[in-house]
Amino acid sequence: MRRGDERVARAVNGQHGHPVLDRAGVGLSTFANKGVLWFSIAAVLALTGHRRAAVRGSLSLLAASATANLVVKRMLGGPRPPLDTVQQARRLADHPASPSFPSGHSASAFAFATGVTLELPWMGFVLYPLAAAVAATRLLVGAHWASDVVGGATLGSVVAVVGSAVSKPKC
Repeated sequence: MRRGDERVARAVNGQHGHPVLDRAGVGLSTFANKGVLWFSIAAVLALTGHRRAAVRGSLSLLAASATANLVVKRMLGGPRPPLDTVQQARRLADHPASPSFPSGHSASAFAFATGVTLELPWMGFVLYPLAAAVAATRLLVGAHWASDVVGGATLGSVVAVVGSAVSKPKC
C-alpha cells in the first residue's frame, strides 16, 4: 500500500501547479479545519428550513471526527508524508503533527455529506463533490497519503449511515 501511496503523492506533488489553484486548495483545506466549512453549510441549511438535515450532518461529522481522531488515529496512526516533496506554495501554515491515518478532514467531509444527503438526497450533488475536493486538498498540501484519505472518507460515510440506522434527530 505504501508504494501506491508514494506513487500518488509523486503524481500530485510532482506537477507544477497553478498559483491560483494552489492557493484555492490550501484555502479550502484550511477552511475545513475544525469543521468550519461544514458547520457553515449546516447553519445555512437550518436557516433555510432544513434543520433536520443540518442536525444529521453535524452529528454525523462530530461522531466521525471523534472516531477518526480519538480512536482510529491512536490505534492505527502512521507517519505523514514528508514535507520536502510538497511544493512550498502548497504547504499549510500549520502542518498537522497527529498521526496520519485516517484523514480526519476526509472523515468529517464525507460524514457531513452523507448525513445531509440521507435527509435531502438532492444535496448529494453539491456536497459529495465538495467533500471530494476537501479530501483531495489533503493530498495537495501533503498532509495525508491517499490511503488516509480513502480510509477517512469510508469511515465518515459508514459512521453517518450507522448513525442514521440507530437514531432519528428530533427537530
